[in-house]
Amino acid sequence: MIKIQEHLDRVDANAFLDALAQKHWEELNKKLVIGKGYRQNSLIEKCKKYRQETKLKSYQLKYAGNSAVTAQRQKKFFAFLLASKAKELKRLVTSRPTDFAAIKSDIFNILQPNDLFTGTPDNYSQTPFGSLLSDTIFNYTAFRGSDFCKELFKTLGFESTTCPYCNDNKLNIVKLKSNSSAATKYKAYLDLDHFYPKSLNPFFAVTFFNLIPTCHDCNSGDKGDKPFSIETHIHPYHEAFDDNYKFKISLTVLLGDPLDSIEIQKLATKPLDVTLNDLNLNARYTNSFETAKKLVDLFWKNKKHIGTEFENDFKELLLKDIAIERKNILKHQRAKMCRDILIQIDIANVLGII
Repeated sequence: MIKIQEHLDRVDANAFLDALAQKHWEELNKKLVIGKGYRQNSLIEKCKKYRQETKLKSYQLKYAGNSAVTAQRQKKFFAFLLASKAKELKRLVTSRPTDFAAIKSDIFNILQPNDLFTGTPDNYSQTPFGSLLSDTIFNYTAFRGSDFCKELFKTLGFESTTCPYCNDNKLNIVKLKSNSSAATKYKAYLDLDHFYPKSLNPFFAVTFFNLIPTCHDCNSGDKGDKPFSIETHIHPYHEAFDDNYKFKISLTVLLGDPLDSIEIQKLATKPLDVTLNDLNLNARYTNSFETAKKLVDLFWKNKKHIGTEFENDFKELLLKDIAIERKNILKHQRAKMCRDILIQIDIANVLGII
């Protein structure tokens, strides 16, 4: 619910992320140990291979609907990616979220949507060519299962944290025990959401900034193949949910009444945003009502200690497992909800929430 840059808590966060994107590109395009060029399973070599194969009848039957015209479009697409020493291919893998729309537009000036998928918003299905891109060329499954993937998101600070979409479910990356002297292995207990859905945009299947570490509920339970964009949804590498939505409690609570309702309200900062609805967050946070109620009750019960020798004890009691600083929101479950509630009832900001 904050930008991943904030979660990293380093002054060079953007440069650091760009460097990781570059490292990701190099991992996907490993060079030969001996001689020049790239390994056979690199993105560059796979694009070269299938560019050549587009002229084959067997390719046209399998991936182009037995259409030479469609195969020619696909050949042009591969040529576009490989031109000028794979400049566009690298742009595809490493660009920031603000560039996604332009990249997608460039690609669909060559390809047609039905080259990649068929169906309706409720039931998209990839074409054989779409599957070729997401499963073979931009091989997400191989990347997701790699040690590099786990190390990458460990480097991004997603060991023992929460989902950046909902701040409710926990994510974790754990070190596996081993009796051998082999390199350290990790297991990632998290999903990777394709912000631009892989089913509709298979060319973004391993794009660094398109892969959002998230919980299974957000990724598969609510988001699925919904078409997201930075104009209509919160992208955690681009902006913070915390700047666009606030948890609101009833005004009567400010008078000392018990909490009777809580909801997430949309601010006026991003009128077109529908993240709240598409991730079903208001409904999901109804399960957190008791947590919110206990927090409010705890505040009112112990407010009398403000200005006394027990004030520090009061603060410690209220702020246990709650992020005082915004940059730590992802480190605590439901930290944004708790912060928003306390900010509303702690009018004098005795707790020092920033």
